[in-house]
Amino acid sequence: MANETFLIVTTMKNEGPFMIDWVAYNRAIGFDDILIYTNDCADGTDAMGDRMQELGWAHHERNRLGPRATPQNRAFSLSRSHPSYLSSDWIMSLDVDEYINVRLPRGDIRSLVDASGEADAISICWRMFGNAGMNDFVDQPVPETFFLAATEEGYPHHRTKGFKTLFRNNGKFSRFRAHRPRINPEDAPNPDAPYEGVMWRDAGGNLYPADQVKWKAWRGFSHDFARIHHYAVRSTDSFLVKRDRGRTNHVGQDQGLKYWLVMNHNNVEDRSILQHLPAMHEIKIEMMADPQLADLHHQACEWHRSKAEELKARPDWAELVEALQTSFTGEDAHG
Repeated sequence: MANETFLIVTTMKNEGPFMIDWVAYNRAIGFDDILIYTNDCADGTDAMGDRMQELGWAHHERNRLGPRATPQNRAFSLSRSHPSYLSSDWIMSLDVDEYINVRLPRGDIRSLVDASGEADAISICWRMFGNAGMNDFVDQPVPETFFLAATEEGYPHHRTKGFKTLFRNNGKFSRFRAHRPRINPEDAPNPDAPYEGVMWRDAGGNLYPADQVKWKAWRGFSHDFARIHHYAVRSTDSFLVKRDRGRTNHVGQDQGLKYWLVMNHNNVEDRSILQHLPAMHEIKIEMMADPQLADLHHQACEWHRSKAEELKARPDWAELVEALQTSFTGEDAHG
């Protein structure tokens, strides 16, 4: 177990202000490698990926897309032949707005695997974090900025039940998508029961029939060992930039007010992730010590602020901006 390696595969577009914190955090909780695919970036996310690769913090590939390709699924397909993928024992898809909060004493990804018991796949459910009424983008770590979330056991909307899955790279799985790996029947020892013998656990170590796993938490899903803090909206400004960027998978769908209301939950306070941040900051300091990477980060933050101002000035966005800025009253915080 001690020698096993852990990889995150991710896609990014115009996520420059958030990259260093997120990479530092995931390195701090025990991921050995991060494989970043970027496409169509205007804020220098791709240049930051290049520099991180030069410095050894991550691997970066430019995701060149055809007119009908979805960035995320294309990246997942490409990743399966990448050296980082081929050499890793455990793999997971994770986005830059998702932070795994391992709730075990050591707080790292290896302790999650140890506590779970023998497994081919371990799914970890989202907990949705809201914008807490914050409109302006600030250059500070997201987990140190947003502390209001949905309740521990509540799923305010069926889309908030989503999970991500850490899976063993042992040849059982044919492909993977955002939420989970999959098995093509023709690739399985028993095509009539392709998931036969696959051990799939929730984030409390409980087994669940692998052939019944979908993309979201099932009844009785445990969060005892870990939870993914999903900062899907962040500040109003950052949400506007996210909407302008477009979706990474469902590329034809607008991320407007409906998405905001589904994903923005501010019912209770949760600061438990802060215990992991000292280790993140140690790595961040080392990363920011590189003048080139630090400069790219600051340029990305300025681009982000400027883009948000441009979007707020658009007449056709005015109604949405007002709705976002007035949708939080603070009353939910004590719910």
